[in-house]
Amino acid sequence: MIISICNEKGGSGKSTLAVNLSLRLAEDGDSVLLFDSDPQRSTEVFIDIRNSSNLKQNFKHSFDINLLNNNFNNELNRYDAIIIDTGGRDSKEMRKAMLLSDVIIIPTIASQYDVSVLDHMLNVYKEVKSINKNIILLILINRVSPNPFLIKELNNLIDYIHEKKETYCLNDVFLLESVLYERQAYKRAVIEGKSICEFCDKNDKALMDFEKFYQEALQTIKNNIEI
Repeated sequence: MIISICNEKGGSGKSTLAVNLSLRLAEDGDSVLLFDSDPQRSTEVFIDIRNSSNLKQNFKHSFDINLLNNNFNNELNRYDAIIIDTGGRDSKEMRKAMLLSDVIIIPTIASQYDVSVLDHMLNVYKEVKSINKNIILLILINRVSPNPFLIKELNNLIDYIHEKKETYCLNDVFLLESVLYERQAYKRAVIEGKSICEFCDKNDKALMDFEKFYQEALQTIKNNIEI
């Protein structure tokens, strides 16, 4: 299974999601390749900290752009899951990753600018879908403020996504009910080179949020694609 984390807007939490998803899949016993197609190598800092802290590398990590060009033919047989972290722009690497994927996850933030970018990403997805007909798209609302006074922004984004799905008949686009909140635990975990699952106690809100997302995402994938 190939999962690409995509959004042309920087700051949406792609790299944080990619490393945490990779480590959570590895925790479940999957063999995982985390592939960073971002020329800025966004995940490299995390990997370096993890190595310097002598933490076990539960997944393989690669920057080799040739893997995209070779369509992962050899890698598919070696790994249960390949997670592709893409850069914060509409690039040939991002579109190539989407074409190769079984699943695309778009993390998006509840802000007006992000809504405009999401609209473009949905159009890119439709273009990719015309070629890669078996792909599905999961939209994750990410980095949500826990401030209850800002709940209107979240609800507006949810309404907008549902409206787009109906307008364009996007039956293979799934808005996850789970949302990930802006929690300090994510930043602190990165400082220690740990995933949110390794860093948090089981009753921490950040971990409970992430686990709810993880289980919903896996079930949605299981229900809608054949791997």
